[in-house]
Amino acid sequence: MPIAIRDARPDDDPRLHAIHAAATMSSYGRQLPWLEPILRDPATPLEIVEWTIVAHDAGDLLGYAAVTAAHLENLYVDPAAQGRGVGAALLAEVEARVRARFDELTLRCLLANGDARRLYERSGYRVRETQTIVLHGRPLDAWLMAKPLG
Repeated sequence: MPIAIRDARPDDDPRLHAIHAAATMSSYGRQLPWLEPILRDPATPLEIVEWTIVAHDAGDLLGYAAVTAAHLENLYVDPAAQGRGVGAALLAEVEARVRARFDELTLRCLLANGDARRLYERSGYRVRETQTIVLHGRPLDAWLMAKPLG
């Protein structure tokens, strides 16, 4: 089945929560095990963003990307769907939509997630600086990455 992209709908939220938790724990759960009970709790809200898109095939949600202005807040792919081009497809769609209004797209990638950094670098993103962010009340180091869209 080919991967299709559409805008997220409110009824997608339970599946987006599940993808968020599974992808996070798969990527850096060994380094950050304290995240699991927070992410598995359905009462933990997803980050508030301007818009979200989802990737799907035959109706099954495979991943999502969430954006505010010219910043990619989140990109998560279900571990069972990784390696199929889902992340690259979501990233390409985000870039196309953001390009209409902005000259650059930024994102943050946790230092604990080297695989994600490699995906972003293959897609043309470069590290601008290392920052400390706060995730669920704890400080974590992240790369601020950027890509010109011109």
